[in-house]
Amino acid sequence: MDNQLTTKRLIRIWWAWQWRTIVATFVGSFVLIVLFALVAGFLGMSAEVVAVMSNLISLGVGIFASIYFLGFVLKKDFGDFSLSVQEKLTESLHEDGLES
Repeated sequence: MDNQLTTKRLIRIWWAWQWRTIVATFVGSFVLIVLFALVAGFLGMSAEVVAVMSNLISLGVGIFASIYFLGFVLKKDFGDFSLSVQEKLTESLHEDGLES
C-alpha cells in the first residue's frame, strides 16, 4: 500500500475537483445571470448594475461550487487510492486529559 502523494495523484485530485467546479460555476452562473438580467430589464436597472451583479453572482456560485465539490472529492474513491481526514492522535489525547 503506497501512501505517497505523488504528482500524478495530486493532479488527479486537483482535476477531479476543478472540472466539476468549473462546469457548475459556468452553468449555475449562466442560469442565475440570465434570470437576474431578465428581472433587471423589467425593473429598468442600468447595464452597469447588471454587470456588477453578474460578477457577484458568478463569484458566489464559484465559491459555493468549489466548497461543495471539495467535499465531494474528499469522499471520492480514486480506484487505487482515496482521501481521508483524520484527527491527530496527540491532539485527541491532550483534549481528553490523557497527556500532560
